[in-house]
This record gives sequence, C-alpha cells and structure tokens, in this order.
Amino acid sequence: MSLPELLYRGSTAAYHLGIAAAARLGNAQAAKWVAGRRQDVRQSIQHLHDSGRPILWMHAASLGEFEQGRPVLEVLRAERPDWAVVLTFFSPSGYERCHATSLAEVVTYLPADTPRRAADWIALLRPQLALFVKYEFWHYHLRSLRAAGVPTFLIAGSFRPEQLFFRSYGGFYRGLLQQFDHLLVQTREDRDLLATQGITHVTVTGDPRIDRTRALAERSFDDPRLAAFTDGHPTLFAGSVWPPDVAAIAEAWPTLPDHWRLVLAPHQLDGAQLAAWQQQFAAERYTGQAGGSRVLLLDTIGILSRAYRYGTLAYIGGAFGAGLHNTLEPMSYGLPVLLGPRYAKFPEARAAVARGGAFAINDGAELSQRLAELDEPAAYARSQAAQRAYLSDHAGAARRTAEVLLRLLLLLLAALPVSAQSWSTADRLTQTLDGLYAKCNLMVAVSEVGWRPGLCLAATQLDRTQTVSLEVYLDVASKYTFIASAEPGTTDLDLLVRDAAGTIVASDTEPDQTPIVEFTVDRAATYTIQLHYLNGDAETALVALGMLRSFGVSLSDAAYRDVSRQFGAAAGAVRAAGGAKTFRRGPNTWCVFGYLLDEGQGATVENLQLTASQQFFVATGPESIQDIDLYLAGTDAEILRLDRDGDAYPMLDYTVTEPGAYRLRLEVERARGSSLVLLGLLTN
Repeated sequence: MSLPELLYRGSTAAYHLGIAAAARLGNAQAAKWVAGRRQDVRQSIQHLHDSGRPILWMHAASLGEFEQGRPVLEVLRAERPDWAVVLTFFSPSGYERCHATSLAEVVTYLPADTPRRAADWIALLRPQLALFVKYEFWHYHLRSLRAAGVPTFLIAGSFRPEQLFFRSYGGFYRGLLQQFDHLLVQTREDRDLLATQGITHVTVTGDPRIDRTRALAERSFDDPRLAAFTDGHPTLFAGSVWPPDVAAIAEAWPTLPDHWRLVLAPHQLDGAQLAAWQQQFAAERYTGQAGGSRVLLLDTIGILSRAYRYGTLAYIGGAFGAGLHNTLEPMSYGLPVLLGPRYAKFPEARAAVARGGAFAINDGAELSQRLAELDEPAAYARSQAAQRAYLSDHAGAARRTAEVLLRLLLLLLAALPVSAQSWSTADRLTQTLDGLYAKCNLMVAVSEVGWRPGLCLAATQLDRTQTVSLEVYLDVASKYTFIASAEPGTTDLDLLVRDAAGTIVASDTEPDQTPIVEFTVDRAATYTIQLHYLNGDAETALVALGMLRSFGVSLSDAAYRDVSRQFGAAAGAVRAAGGAKTFRRGPNTWCVFGYLLDEGQGATVENLQLTASQQFFVATGPESIQDIDLYLAGTDAEILRLDRDGDAYPMLDYTVTEPGAYRLRLEVERARGSSLVLLGLLTN
C-alpha cells in the first residue's frame, strides 16, 4: 500500500471514529449518521435483482448535491422507466429529506469507504450504471466499480485550482479521477483545468441544478403576507443569512431610501437570534401580525426558494463563512445578487460575478455602495439582463447530461465482449446472419456474382405463415441472385420476386430452408422481394435475405466477422443499458439492414412505420470504417434525432408519440474502401 493510500485510509477511519464519538456524546446529527448506517437494505436490493430490472446507483454527499443531480435523474427515469434506482447519501441532511423520494426504489447511506465494505456493497448492488454527483470521490468504491466493470460517471462536476488534484503531490487524488469512465462538468473552465493534468475524458454539459431552480420558479405560488408587505416597494431579500451577513446588512440598511423593504430569512431558526434581530431591525415577523415595519423576519421554513419572486434584489448568506448558500434560486427570478467575499468554490457565483449579475462585498460599507448603484434603473437592468442571459445559456443542462450519459453508456457496453452482453436474441440473430453469409459467399465462390452494392442484407423475425417484403431497385442486364436462410429448425421458406404490376417473375417455393432465386433483369425498375415462412419447429423464426449480382463487390470473411461481432455487441449494449427489449418486429417489418458502402455514400430506409413506443437504432461497421452518421427524420424531412459524433458506432433513441412513417438515413463519412455496415432497429 502506498503512503498516500495509507494516509487516505487513516484519515477516513479517523473521521468515522470521530463521528461515532460525537454520537455517543449526544450530537444529534452524528447519531443519525451512525444509526443510518446500521440499516439493512440487502433484502430490498435483492428484490430489485429478482425483478430483473437494471440498477442505477446515484450517490450524492448531501441534500444540496442531490438537488444538483435530481434533474438528471428525473430525465433518466423518464427515458429508462424500467431502471431501478438506488440512491445513497453521505450525510443525514440528504437522507432525512429524501429517504421517501419517488425517484428511487432504495435510499440508504453510503457504506464506509474501506476495501471490504466497498467490495461487498458492489457485489450486493451489481449496478448497471453508477453516478457520483459533483464532489464525491471515494477511492475504494471507485476501485470496486472499476474492478466489476461498472460504467461510472461524475455528473455536475466542479473543480478549482486549489484542490488536491492539481497539486504537485496530488497524484493519488488524480488517480481517483482516472477511475471514472467519464467526467461531465459544469463549465469549460473545469474541462480546461482537468486538461492541465492530462485528464481528457471530460464533457461540458452545464449545471443541472439550473433546470431544477427554473422549474421551481415556474410553479405557481401565492403568498398574501409577502405580497402585501412588498406591494409597491422595491425589496431586498436576504436569504439564508448568518450573523456576519446580518451585521453587514444592518450597517447598509439605513442608507437605503425609505420606500425600500427588507426580508430577512435566517439560515437557522434560533429563538434567541430571531428575537435579537427583530429588536435590532424593529422588524415584524412573518408568522405574526402586520405592523407597518419596513423589515420582515421570515421565521418559517420551506418557502424561501419561491418567496424570491416578490423581491427586487437578493443577498445570499454564507460567504463570510465556509459556505455560500443557493444563489441559483434568486437568479431564477432574474434578481441581481449580493454576497460575501468567499464565493470562489461556487462556479455559478463566480460566473454571475464575472457577468455583472452578482456582486461580492467585504463589509457593510461596500454593501451600501452596491445597493445605491443598483437603485439606478440602468444599472439594475444591466445586472438583471446578465442573470437572465446566464440562465438561458445553461438551460437544458439536465437533459444534455442525461443524453451524454446514455450515449456513453451504450458505447462502453458495446466495447465489452459479445459474450458479456448475454442477450440470446442478439446471439440468435447474428448466428442467422452468419449462416446466410456463409451460403451467399459460397455462391460467390462458385459463380460469377458478387455482393450487391448498397443494400445487400436484411433480417427479421417472422411468425409461421407470415410474409415480409422488400422493395429493391434492380439494374437492366444484370443477373441477380437472392438467397434466404433461417435459424435451425426452420423447414420451409419460400422466396418470390414480383415486378411493379405484382406479377411473379422468379420464385423458389420448394419445401426447404434455403430458397435461391436467380433472375436476369430485362427492364430496370423497382421489384418486390418476398420471403414467406411456412413451416418449422418454432412458431417464430429469425430469417435473413442476401442479395448478390453480377460484377458485384467482394466481402471477405474477416471483414464480415468483424462487423457481425461488433453488431452483436452493440445490440446487446442497447438492451444492457436499460433500453431496448427486443428487435423491431411486426407484419411486413425488417429489423436489420446490411449495406455495402464506400466513403461518402449513404442509404435511406424510406417509409419506416413506427408505433407509439421507444425506438432504438444502432449501426456498426468493421475497422475499415472510422465514421458513420445516423439521422432519423419525419416525412417532412425534419430531423428528429441525429448522431454525428465522429465514430463508427452511431446510436439513436427516439420516443414515438405520433405513429406513422419516418425516414432513417445512414451515411459513411470516413472509410477505407467498400465496407459492410449493419443497421439494427430495436424497441422497448
């Protein structure tokens, strides 16, 4: 064990011992911390495993961090309703307020970060995905997740140069950051700071807490007491204030004109302190009778975040001490913000100060000066505009974060061996395609045909007696060979080719598993290829169709096996990530298309009939392809989803609310020569 790790273990053990000692001495918070860690959630978690639901583990230090991660969790729950969520906290403030949240099936405390307890926790939980919010870096938990191959992400990450990660002696702590598969951070400054230490698996997605505070601000709220107190008067709302904050406010308050009003909201409702402040400001209490005072003491809890709507300016407490409180709540109403000098740990506060939407003060005299400046309409309007611009720039961070997470999760799972995906349907489908490929390539070897450029493969699931059709444009004077195949146990497939009038121009209706049709085209046109499942051991069979033609393209065994393996892994990843449950199926429906394409070429699935459900689309190619793009559009050509991430594994998901016809477009942006691309269509 290295010295830094030894020091880490020692410090965490000392912390736990200190908390235990404080609990024995009567500290209420410490007692909750100790008692909470005695609860046994093993049976609850086992029930989740028994239900077969993938588990998402989210960990937040306390209530504030959970509020930051909550909007992301809400999006993920909407996108992946089959997931079960296990939510853990380090501190009682989060657990006490959230232990009954509907966003999680299990809420508990984080087990102590020791090698044994962390390993036991991951062995019990077996999560599909792990999310840590903002500041949480636990060495043994991260190490256990890495050893178990669990995709692990930091969301709403925020970093500062003075943190241990960026010190010359901080190698052990930089190692914690390397344990994450990806870091999703709030600002470009966070990303650039991490890059100075060679940490590049980073994406900027913004601060998701902004979505939460904006949503709360948009909810209806009416408070007659506050409305009457502030009516016709500019009002300074001083939220979550401590004695040093109140001292500065007391010095500045007399300098404001008499038409101003002040609302004081203490961070802690201490009886003696409330009485002292009431006397100091000649204030009236929110819970008391209106008395004509210019100062109102908000001696209640639970309404401050909504009460800011009655304000003109906000002063946020805590920045004369160790921790600035929530500045995003008043910012969500467009209020300029005043705060103490110690705000550097809070990226939203730093950004607001830099933009001119917030102002730091060192004492009452500076506060008085800022209040006088903001009493001028032009200065106030500039500051308010800066606040609203900041909110607009960062809106949608929760959805951006969730979308990046789902995308990265799919890519990480797709990189695992095919066997790790353990989806029998995907295995059966790739085996069916493999069998078809072998039969088609045998035909290529013994005849003068090659693989048809463009669309050359298709596969689907058919119930007994069902037919599936495919419209294909065939060139004049070319000889085409169509071969169908099915999984073992199928005894009778029929294959027919019809012209535009519906007349059968070629067919193989012999009772066998591998119908073959050879057809020389005398008139270029669109023909319909029909595949009919007549008989077999199973009610439903996986079937595949291959298309060859004279002067076609070669497809080597190695290249085919490469893309087939990647396709199986990608399809399994979509399912493993809590998305698709099955390949798309239904009357006259294909679920896989194979295309032979060169760089710069593409293909479109026209008239793609989608039902009201969540749909998934995944494409894969061999190593010879470096970049594939994927687009989903409506019939009016409006692009609904796209993946242009510059890789060879594009994946889309889209929740269809209006059933009907859609278009799916695939484009090969970078490739070395003609290559096979497999496109899969899946659904939940």
